[in-house]
Amino acid sequence: MTPNQNSPAKSELRKDYYRDRYVIIAPLRNLRPDSFMKDTEPHKIPDPNCHLCNNLEPALYSIPSGRDWQVKVIANKYPALTLTNPKAFGAQEVVINTPRHDQEFSELTIPQILEVFAAYRHRLIALRQIPGIRYVLVFKNDGPMAGASVAHAHCQIIALPMIPPHIESESNALVRYQDAHNSCAHCDIIAWEEKQKVRIVFADKHFVAISPYAASAGFGLWIMPRQHRRLFTDLNASELKSLAVILKKVTSRLDNNNLSFNYFLQESIPFHDHHLVLKVEPRTFKWAGAELGTGVIINAIPPEYAALWYNGKI
Repeated sequence: MTPNQNSPAKSELRKDYYRDRYVIIAPLRNLRPDSFMKDTEPHKIPDPNCHLCNNLEPALYSIPSGRDWQVKVIANKYPALTLTNPKAFGAQEVVINTPRHDQEFSELTIPQILEVFAAYRHRLIALRQIPGIRYVLVFKNDGPMAGASVAHAHCQIIALPMIPPHIESESNALVRYQDAHNSCAHCDIIAWEEKQKVRIVFADKHFVAISPYAASAGFGLWIMPRQHRRLFTDLNASELKSLAVILKKVTSRLDNNNLSFNYFLQESIPFHDHHLVLKVEPRTFKWAGAELGTGVIINAIPPEYAALWYNGKI
């Protein structure tokens, strides 16, 4: 980790904290978030025939609210993986964040977000117990550029019969770092970034959100618990509330600027002791030939700029 106190005035090739992955930070003059807004692709399109408003599927989990529900988990109506198909074994579920079609995730109250987290927790525990399931991922596609095909606020969960190669490769890099330094890479990243003081987005006594030194997405964030937690289900009530507050701030900032984004919970794989990270990746650009041909991503938004932007200083 090489100290860099200021956003680069020129392009800069940066190596990831612990992975053999490189990013070219290529700052542009007068860079503004609205450069990435898509006027022809509104963030949310009202739909009177919304399947999530009118779903009749039995609930895998729900939090009641009067005669209705506040949060509901249902099976994905069009799954690529099912528990009955040995050739494509797995499960896909949808976490409906709110019964209101006109309410964004970022508009939920903190208690409502905690109810969404309760649904995550319940389904993560249940899916991990299914024989043959080896990895479960919670993720959110928000906005048309992020792959959201339904505007109604929801998240998804996918349970896989194998460790995804991308996750396994990162886990192996974390093992190598731990062997070399006798410490957790993410614990060290938190300490190092707090000393640098240029890429911190939000911080409290439970969580730290940073724009990573070699961010692969413009305005990308890593949100990490200060305590070494392996799994989302390891978080206590105070930590969950802290995470809800930070995630609401982050998603509100993105929604207010009409930026599509994905987020996903990256947990430790079984039998390893790696740090939980919630990664937020706004969709500010598409990969082109350079990225596809080399695997080296060009990011026009310096992480230092992103941190200032999230904090309302730009």
